[in-house]
Amino acid sequence: MNFPNPADCLENEDLGNGWRVMKKINPHPASTGGHFSVGYTVQHNVSGKVAFLKALDFTAAFQARDFARALQAMTAGFNFERDLLVKCDRHHMRRILTPLADGTHTVSSCIGPLREVHYLIFDMAEGDIRKHKAELDRIDLAWCLRSMHHAAVGIMELHSKEIAHQDVKPSNVLTFGKAGSKLSDLGRAFDPEQSADHDNFQIPGDRTYAPLELFYGLIDRNGIDSRKAIDLYALGNLIFFHFCGISATQGIHSKLKIANVPIAGRDFDQDLPYFQQAFGELLGELDREVAKFTIEFRDKIIQIARELCNPNPDQRGDPKWRSHLHIPRYSVERYVSRFNLLARKAELGII
Repeated sequence: MNFPNPADCLENEDLGNGWRVMKKINPHPASTGGHFSVGYTVQHNVSGKVAFLKALDFTAAFQARDFARALQAMTAGFNFERDLLVKCDRHHMRRILTPLADGTHTVSSCIGPLREVHYLIFDMAEGDIRKHKAELDRIDLAWCLRSMHHAAVGIMELHSKEIAHQDVKPSNVLTFGKAGSKLSDLGRAFDPEQSADHDNFQIPGDRTYAPLELFYGLIDRNGIDSRKAIDLYALGNLIFFHFCGISATQGIHSKLKIANVPIAGRDFDQDLPYFQQAFGELLGELDREVAKFTIEFRDKIIQIARELCNPNPDQRGDPKWRSHLHIPRYSVERYVSRFNLLARKAELGII
């Protein structure tokens, strides 16, 4: 017997906590992520505030061979993200999107198992940086730099509590008009205070944006440094996205394919010289694209991209950490300052 999916049946439901569900949000065909959730607009009964509801969709568990374990994994994943977001809110992380409310709702119109829907309610974003970029006639340099500054602040806030996001990508950088950008979707994050199934994944986040060392299994399962290195690489990926429309990983793989370079895929140290050569060519392409919009910041932007996306994780990040003992190896703090300075100058028209 086929039962209706409760996560699909929330329209017009009163959640009993001051919020009423309005309409389902159909995902854009090009959207990524959210495969196990359904989105809705919701409205607060008193203030009239409109927000976004993310409802967990349990139906995927029915397709699994072991239903009980699949259901347990999905529930554990939801609880992990919810608890982590509560922690972020408690520490006042202003560049992390945290919930306005969360809870469980029983859908009266549904019959059968799993009538309860777990949900999170967030401020309604205008969209993500992909959507914003697609709506522009040309690159808005000041906006791009400010968005990267805000993403860097979000990563710094997480790292200050030894948390790594591990899945920063354009679809997870949401825009809120004059309020700027915030990082969302901590479902694949690393938190030393609570374990998660994805802690053991070779590649915790989206493979399209993953640093190359992860494809070789080079990640410390229990440590934080190699996971912070993922976030630095992801921050650099945003530069390539804004100016070239691709990730550094996509660009490097494309260069290797064009050159027909024989990557063994088994020994990272053996393949690294090929990665570095392809990365150098990619930086040249980025340099040409950046030069179309700014000469003043050209060298600085390329240098930041070179440091953040270095294929060698041992050389990734601000090189000053090697000579300054007080600077953590994968510190984001100086990138926050550098992006902020560039954004301020661009906002003043000094480009």
